[in-house]
Amino acid sequence: MLVEHPDEATGLAIASGLRFAGYAVAVCPGPRGHGQCPLTGPAGCAPAHDADLVVCCLGYESETAREVLRELRTRYPGIPLVVQAPSGADADLRELLDGCERLPAPASAEQIVAAVQRLIGQAGGEAASGA
Repeated sequence: MLVEHPDEATGLAIASGLRFAGYAVAVCPGPRGHGQCPLTGPAGCAPAHDADLVVCCLGYESETAREVLRELRTRYPGIPLVVQAPSGADADLRELLDGCERLPAPASAEQIVAAVQRLIGQAGGEAASGA
């Protein structure tokens, strides 16, 4: 699982909650971190490639953060996304979030863990039913 959050302390707190719930978690600062986000380059992102779920908390006011979300959706279409986004999203962002598990911004670590557990449970239920 990958957690993308620009604030290191908050990203680590979310990861800690997910680890406590039994998940293996990598943390990435997204495009506001050190250097260019690999998702926006030709090589892609190894942690995203290896993830079975991505938690995105990048803030989508900037086009760079939206580009990262677009790349996640394009390069890794089978990976479920939990996205923390504002309620007053514009039409472009609403379209980009279609099909994502959406949480209000800011979401607590507990809300994020609960959303992840719902998604993992749904995926497990679909696999068990043969869907």
